[in-house]
Amino acid sequence: MFKYRREIHFYETDLMKIVHHANYLRFAEETRVAWAFHEKVLARTRPEEAASLAVLSTAVSHISPLRFGDTFEVEMQAKRDGIRIVFEYKIWNLGDASLPPKLSAEVRSTHVAINAQGRPEKPTPNLKAVMEKETWTATWLSNL
Repeated sequence: MFKYRREIHFYETDLMKIVHHANYLRFAEETRVAWAFHEKVLARTRPEEAASLAVLSTAVSHISPLRFGDTFEVEMQAKRDGIRIVFEYKIWNLGDASLPPKLSAEVRSTHVAINAQGRPEKPTPNLKAVMEKETWTATWLSNL
Protein backbone atom coordinates (compact mmCIF):
# COMPACT_ATOMS: atom_id res chain seq x y z
CA MET A 1 0.00 0.00 0.00
CA PHE A 2 1.28 3.43 -0.97
CA LYS A 3 0.55 6.52 1.16
CA TYR A 4 0.47 10.19 0.17
CA ARG A 5 -0.14 13.13 2.53
CA ARG A 6 -0.66 16.89 2.29
CA GLU A 7 -2.80 19.81 3.47
CA ILE A 8 -5.93 21.20 1.83
CA HIS A 9 -5.38 24.52 0.05
CA PHE A 10 -7.94 27.34 0.11
CA TYR A 11 -8.55 27.21 -3.66
CA GLU A 12 -9.74 23.59 -3.32
CA THR A 13 -12.77 24.65 -1.27
CA ASP A 14 -16.14 25.97 -2.41
CA LEU A 15 -18.66 28.49 -1.07
CA MET A 16 -19.77 25.96 1.56
CA LYS A 17 -16.18 26.03 2.91
CA ILE A 18 -15.60 22.37 2.12
CA VAL A 19 -13.45 20.70 -0.52
CA HIS A 20 -15.22 20.72 -3.89
CA HIS A 21 -16.29 17.19 -4.86
CA ALA A 22 -14.17 17.14 -8.05
CA ASN A 23 -10.96 17.54 -6.05
CA TYR A 24 -11.18 14.03 -4.60
CA LEU A 25 -10.38 12.65 -8.07
CA ARG A 26 -7.46 15.08 -8.22
CA PHE A 27 -6.19 13.79 -4.87
CA ALA A 28 -6.38 10.25 -6.27
CA GLU A 29 -4.43 11.33 -9.35
CA GLU A 30 -1.79 13.11 -7.24
CA THR A 31 -1.38 9.90 -5.26
CA ARG A 32 -1.18 7.72 -8.37
CA VAL A 33 1.47 10.00 -9.93
CA ALA A 34 3.48 10.11 -6.67
CA TRP A 35 3.31 6.28 -6.58
CA ALA A 36 4.43 6.08 -10.23
CA PHE A 37 7.46 8.29 -9.54
CA HIS A 38 8.24 6.36 -6.35
CA GLU A 39 8.08 3.04 -8.24
CA LYS A 40 9.99 4.52 -11.21
CA VAL A 41 7.09 3.84 -13.57
CA LEU A 42 7.39 7.54 -14.44
CA ALA A 43 10.66 9.43 -14.76
CA ARG A 44 11.06 13.18 -15.18
CA THR A 45 14.25 12.70 -17.20
CA ARG A 46 12.93 10.15 -19.72
CA PRO A 47 9.19 10.71 -20.15
CA GLU A 48 9.22 8.95 -23.53
CA GLU A 49 9.87 5.66 -21.69
CA ALA A 50 7.02 6.11 -19.23
CA ALA A 51 3.92 3.97 -19.23
CA SER A 52 0.90 5.93 -20.49
CA LEU A 53 -2.25 5.00 -18.62
CA ALA A 54 -5.60 6.18 -19.98
CA VAL A 55 -8.56 6.39 -17.59
CA LEU A 56 -11.39 3.96 -18.38
CA SER A 57 -13.60 4.67 -15.36
CA THR A 58 -13.72 6.42 -12.00
CA ALA A 59 -16.03 6.20 -8.99
CA VAL A 60 -16.03 8.29 -5.83
CA SER A 61 -17.97 7.76 -2.62
CA HIS A 62 -18.02 10.98 -0.57
CA ILE A 63 -18.27 10.14 3.12
CA SER A 64 -17.14 13.11 5.23
CA PRO A 65 -15.93 16.46 3.85
CA LEU A 66 -12.43 17.84 4.05
CA ARG A 67 -12.00 21.55 4.82
CA PHE A 68 -9.37 24.23 4.28
CA GLY A 69 -6.33 23.54 6.43
CA ASP A 70 -7.11 19.86 7.04
CA THR A 71 -4.27 17.41 6.54
CA PHE A 72 -5.31 14.34 4.60
CA GLU A 73 -3.65 11.06 3.76
CA VAL A 74 -4.46 8.83 0.82
CA GLU A 75 -3.88 5.09 1.03
CA MET A 76 -3.68 3.49 -2.41
CA GLN A 77 -3.55 -0.07 -3.65
CA ALA A 78 -3.13 -1.25 -7.24
CA LYS A 79 -3.63 -4.46 -9.20
CA ARG A 80 -3.59 -5.75 -12.77
CA ASP A 81 -6.81 -7.15 -14.17
CA GLY A 82 -5.85 -8.43 -17.63
CA ILE A 83 -4.68 -5.37 -19.54
CA ARG A 84 -6.46 -3.10 -17.07
CA ILE A 85 -4.87 -1.54 -14.00
CA VAL A 86 -7.22 -0.92 -11.06
CA PHE A 87 -6.39 1.58 -8.32
CA GLU A 88 -8.34 1.98 -5.09
CA TYR A 89 -7.86 4.87 -2.70
CA LYS A 90 -9.02 5.70 0.81
CA ILE A 91 -8.80 9.40 1.66
CA TRP A 92 -8.45 10.04 5.38
CA ASN A 93 -8.88 13.33 7.25
CA LEU A 94 -6.07 13.29 9.81
CA GLY A 95 -7.62 16.26 11.62
CA ASP A 96 -6.79 16.67 15.28
CA ALA A 97 -3.89 14.47 16.39
CA SER A 98 -5.86 13.52 19.52
CA LEU A 99 -8.62 11.92 17.41
CA PRO A 100 -8.45 8.90 15.12
CA PRO A 101 -8.37 9.59 11.35
CA LYS A 102 -11.80 9.95 9.74
CA LEU A 103 -12.60 8.42 6.35
CA SER A 104 -13.47 11.23 3.90
CA ALA A 105 -13.82 9.39 0.60
CA GLU A 106 -13.23 6.17 -1.27
CA VAL A 107 -12.17 6.25 -4.91
CA ARG A 108 -11.67 3.61 -7.58
CA SER A 109 -10.10 4.26 -10.97
CA THR A 110 -9.52 1.81 -13.80
CA HIS A 111 -6.87 2.44 -16.45
CA VAL A 112 -5.36 0.82 -19.51
CA ALA A 113 -1.89 1.26 -20.96
CA ILE A 114 -1.92 2.94 -24.37
CA ASN A 115 0.64 3.32 -27.13
CA ALA A 116 1.64 6.52 -28.96
CA GLN A 117 -1.41 6.16 -31.23
CA GLY A 118 -3.75 5.98 -28.23
CA ARG A 119 -4.54 2.29 -28.70
CA PRO A 120 -4.70 -0.12 -25.75
CA GLU A 121 -1.63 -2.26 -25.22
CA LYS A 122 -0.17 -4.57 -22.61
CA PRO A 123 1.53 -2.86 -19.68
CA THR A 124 5.26 -2.23 -20.10
CA PRO A 125 7.63 -4.82 -18.58
CA ASN A 126 8.57 -2.29 -15.89
CA LEU A 127 4.92 -1.66 -14.99
CA LYS A 128 4.23 -5.42 -14.95
CA ALA A 129 7.14 -5.96 -12.56
CA VAL A 130 5.92 -3.19 -10.25
CA MET A 131 2.35 -4.54 -10.31
CA GLU A 132 3.51 -8.06 -9.43
CA LYS A 133 4.90 -6.86 -6.12
CA GLU A 134 1.81 -4.84 -5.16
CA THR A 135 -0.36 -6.12 -2.31
CA TRP A 136 -4.13 -6.14 -2.91
CA THR A 137 -6.86 -6.52 -0.31
CA ALA A 138 -9.98 -7.69 -2.14
CA THR A 139 -12.58 -6.18 0.21
CA TRP A 140 -10.85 -2.90 0.81
CA LEU A 141 -13.52 -0.39 -0.26
CA SER A 142 -16.88 -0.65 1.47
CA ASN A 143 -18.73 2.26 -0.15
CA LEU A 144 -18.16 1.60 -3.87
